[in-house]
Amino acid sequence: MAVNAADLLKEGANLGFCEAFLADSPMPTAVLEHDDHIVRYLNPAFCKLLGKSLPALLGQPFCEVTPLGTDCDPLFDLVYETGHPQTYAALGNAAPLPLYHSCSIWPIRHKNGHIQAVVFQITETTEAHLRLIAANEALVVSSVRQHELTERAERLSERLQRANQDLRHFAFAASHDLQEPLRVVSTYSQLLVRSYRSDLDGEASVFVDYITRGARHMRELLIDLLKFAEAGVENGEPAQRFDLNVVLDEVKSSLRVALDESAAILTSDALPAVDGVGVHFEQLFQNLVSNAIKYRGEAPLRIHISVEQQASDWHFAVSDNGIGIAPEYFQMIFSPFKRIQGRSMSGTGMGLTICKRVVERYGGRIWVESTPGQGSTFHFTLPAVLPRY
Repeated sequence: MAVNAADLLKEGANLGFCEAFLADSPMPTAVLEHDDHIVRYLNPAFCKLLGKSLPALLGQPFCEVTPLGTDCDPLFDLVYETGHPQTYAALGNAAPLPLYHSCSIWPIRHKNGHIQAVVFQITETTEAHLRLIAANEALVVSSVRQHELTERAERLSERLQRANQDLRHFAFAASHDLQEPLRVVSTYSQLLVRSYRSDLDGEASVFVDYITRGARHMRELLIDLLKFAEAGVENGEPAQRFDLNVVLDEVKSSLRVALDESAAILTSDALPAVDGVGVHFEQLFQNLVSNAIKYRGEAPLRIHISVEQQASDWHFAVSDNGIGIAPEYFQMIFSPFKRIQGRSMSGTGMGLTICKRVVERYGGRIWVESTPGQGSTFHFTLPAVLPRY
């Protein structure tokens, strides 16, 4: 509670007209008497600024209450002499005062016109000054480092172009040069079995079978690596508007046999149209649906694709009631060649890696939520409007 100003000022100076708003003012305010500028009133804001109680500050010389005292004493004297208010702007680090602040000083007159006391008020201007300093620093940094940042951007662009070229070369090698020797191995292994079956003992037949299956698996790996490379390479194909309902119909057609054999029921919300390259969206949905079929449980398989718009993105969710995934594998399954079921399940371990690459190509993200034994939900986002592509 504010101390009654009439009890504080000598010779009965009356502050009743201003005490109410001084007490509630958020600005630190003090009333000082002429002789040695003795503190006769401080509002709660000033006490809070100094970190002291009102009784400990009353009656003290202002120069001992705050470091500003010696700077402002001449202004106090000037107010007494002229009767005119004074202002003072300060920049300093004398705790606990704010770094940047301005001070206003104005007189309190007795009925006879004599100046009996002065009011001193601090207005903090820290935020405005700091913003100004930050803006100036930003301008300086911008002007000084503009050339350096431009050079860095050019070097980064060159690296990205080289990376794309390397991926193109790899994609060509994977689709042609590397697959051809595998076809030779697989073909001649089969010819060996057919031509010399009667001459091969059981162990030799097993060895040839290992060779054939190994070559077939390596070819599958190369095909998936090719898809992975294509998902991240700018191939010059322009972005177009694709209706994802049509894309999903094509995926259903491609997976018809697998869906029928697993007796899976695949449903979806009405899907939006998005901008991009059609084959990428086919890869994305086909891998996620295939994943659900592969890791189904004993219950009739149900797969549902839902979507909702969140700000500038579409949020998709592909849910199933399959065997689920333990939490410790949530991150690992998106890495190349990672298969949590080992070799007990067919595949190369690249499906979810390709999904991640496609989604991130368009500025989205992909993650999974799952409970073992209850199913999994793969979430991913795609921009509703494709940024500069």
